[in-house]
Amino acid sequence: MRAMRTKRDVSVLRTYEFVLPRRIMPFPPLLTHPRRLGPATTRRCTGASQTATVKALATAAVFGVTLCIVQACAEPEEAPRVRRPVWVDPSGVTAVNTDLGYRVELTTARVMVSDLAFTIAGEAHSASILRQVSDLIVPRAYAHPGHFQGGDVTGELRGRFELDWLDGSTTLGTATLLVGSYQSANFTFVRATEADGVAAADPLMGHTALLSGTATKDAATVEFSVIIDSPEGRQLIGAPFDFELKEASTERLGVRLLTEDPQEGDTLFDGVDFAALDVDGDGQVSIDPASTEAPVVAAYNLLRRTFQTHDHFDVRPSAE
Repeated sequence: MRAMRTKRDVSVLRTYEFVLPRRIMPFPPLLTHPRRLGPATTRRCTGASQTATVKALATAAVFGVTLCIVQACAEPEEAPRVRRPVWVDPSGVTAVNTDLGYRVELTTARVMVSDLAFTIAGEAHSASILRQVSDLIVPRAYAHPGHFQGGDVTGELRGRFELDWLDGSTTLGTATLLVGSYQSANFTFVRATEADGVAAADPLMGHTALLSGTATKDAATVEFSVIIDSPEGRQLIGAPFDFELKEASTERLGVRLLTEDPQEGDTLFDGVDFAALDVDGDGQVSIDPASTEAPVVAAYNLLRRTFQTHDHFDVRPSAE
C-alpha cells in the first residue's frame, strides 16, 4: 500500500526555477539538464536533483563572496612612478624627396595639441577567464596617474601645448609615468586660442597646424604655407614610443614630427604637386581650409589626412 504524501513531501517535489546568466559562472554548468546554458536560461529541477542544484548554487555563491572579500580588502599594487621631462625634439624634421620628385624643406612647423598619454602593454591583452568573472563582481583598481582604460595608459602629461619644432628645443613639462615597457603615445589635436599665448595676429590663431617651406623641382622653387584645422577632439593614437622605463631612467622624452615615415619611407607631402597649385606662376602657394579652388581643396584634404596619422609622429627618449 502506497504511503500518502504529506504537504511537506509535495512541497519538496514542487518544481523550482532558477535563472542563471552564463557569464557569471566560473566553472562548467553543474545543473543536471544536458543542454548548455544560454545567456539567461530557465532550468527546472525536481526532487533529488534540487539538492544537487542548491549545493552548486551555494558553492558559486561562496566562491563569489570570497572573491569579493579578497579583492575588496587587498590594496591595489602600486607600480613605481617616474617623472621625466617632455620636450619638442626637432630631429625628425628633415628635408625630404617626395614621390612626385619635389625636394621639400620646412621653415615653419607648429602644431597645437593637448593631453599627451603614454601607453604600455597591459593586462587587458591577456585577461584570464577568472579575471573576467572577478571584474563582474569588483572592478579592478589601477595604479595612478589617472584612471587608465584597460590598464594600457600608464603615463601622462596633461595640458595644452604648442609644438614648435623649428624655434629651438622647448620643454613642455614633466610627465608622470609608471615603470614598464612602453610602446606608443597619444594626444589630441586642438586649435590655438589666446589662452594658449598665441597672438591674435598670429597665423596659427584658430587653427591646429602651420607648416611652411619650399618645394623645389627641376630648378624651380615654390614657397608654400599650409594651415590645417583638425576636427574638434580629433585624437592621434599610437605614435611609436619604444622605451623600457626604469626607476633609474634619466632620459627625457622628445615629441617629434617626422617629415618622412621611418618605417615605409612615405613623406608628409607625397601626392602634392606644388607647381600645379601655382596657377599664377608667382612661386607662392597657400593651402588652407578656406580655399575653394578644386586642386587646392584636394591638396588640403590629402595633407590633413596624412598629417593626422601616427606615421608622422613619435616619441623618442634621449639623454638630457
